[in-house]
Amino acid sequence: MRGSESIINTLLKEVDSLTFRIRNIKQCLTRTFNTALINRLFKENELIFLRLNEILKISKLLQKHNPDKITFSSLLEEKCKRSLHEATTERNLFFL
Repeated sequence: MRGSESIINTLLKEVDSLTFRIRNIKQCLTRTFNTALINRLFKENELIFLRLNEILKISKLLQKHNPDKITFSSLLEEKCKRSLHEATTERNLFFL
């Protein structure tokens, strides 16, 4: 495994864990009435959203340097886009 593949693999694992955390945050928000906890969850969700955007930028940079169409970096980019879409959907649900 090359160095870039190792980095991409680590980022893929991070995207998975961040996506899982987004789902957990949504679940917690539907069950709690504690305003301090709600504020903390909103802040954590915002940080996760920012981190996913950073990973997406990294994946696009890696994709530019690789001429192949199907690569780990394209998988990383797709997972980031889907997670960001889910995070954006979750953010809109917070305000219902």
